[in-house]
Amino acid sequence: MWSDPDLVPYMAITAHWIEAQWAVWANGSVTEELILHSELIGFMEVPRHHTGEHLAAAFLHIVE
Repeated sequence: MWSDPDLVPYMAITAHWIEAQWAVWANGSVTEELILHSELIGFMEVPRHHTGEHLAAAFLHIVE
């Protein structure tokens, strides 16, 4: 949750994960690389008070 300069509240749901990949180099060596991924699942304005009920409704609206 955050608000813009006009104090309009927003909610964003993001996902972050690390993927392991093998890299084979020209000299034949093999190394493991860790790659960080980030994705935006959803984003919306939350026009009412920040009560648990309203935040839960916004969360469910984003993920459904």
